[in-house]
Amino acid sequence: MKILFKISNEIILTKMLKKKLKDEQIINFLLENKDFFLKNSKILNQLKFPFNEINSEESNTKIISFKDWIIKNLKSFQKDIIENAEHNFLTQKKIHNAILQILKIYNKEEFFMIMRNHLHLDFELELINIVTSDLELSKEYNLIYKRKELIDAIYGVKNQLIMDAVDKQMELYTDIDLKIYSNAIFSLNTKFFNDSSLLIFGSNNKQFLNNKAYDLLFFLSKVIQEKLNQLSNE
Repeated sequence: MKILFKISNEIILTKMLKKKLKDEQIINFLLENKDFFLKNSKILNQLKFPFNEINSEESNTKIISFKDWIIKNLKSFQKDIIENAEHNFLTQKKIHNAILQILKIYNKEEFFMIMRNHLHLDFELELINIVTSDLELSKEYNLIYKRKELIDAIYGVKNQLIMDAVDKQMELYTDIDLKIYSNAIFSLNTKFFNDSSLLIFGSNNKQFLNNKAYDLLFFLSKVIQEKLNQLSNE
């Protein structure tokens, strides 16, 4: 009798372990494929969920079913995908136009004038400019002058693009009468400047906090860098 009881317990335990393992595999699969229900939405009607919609008179709160919660979040996820795609499409058009402008430039004065005074308007930004520790170049082309130590503290590695909220301790915008909330900073690798220099994009909103259009902005930064290399040979 004891032997049978022991065998029975072992069978139950094995089944429980297998079920737990299977559940974990399903959970991991769904976490790795967050758009699974978007692609297979028809199966939602065949699944069982914890509870139905309930209205609580005491707390004046509404508890939605787990199924509805999933559908609501999937819609939100899908909306984010569509908004990102739209943002990338519009940004791509703007970057293509900006690159066409840059390719037509053959002198330094015109390049820096267009970069400072026109590009930021096309991208609805507060500014696009270059930060340099070369005082003479900053005066000649109306660039942003900062101490070499400050630039080196931000620079990191060559061709690095960082998109984030403005770090006020870095003091990049202390001499600029503009409200910059978020920025993208590209570490230039160009012969035009003797020391480390930064290409900066400044926004008065949260535009650079979610890395939207990162690859497109990185590509534009590389184009500007290449143009600087061309102009340095003049």
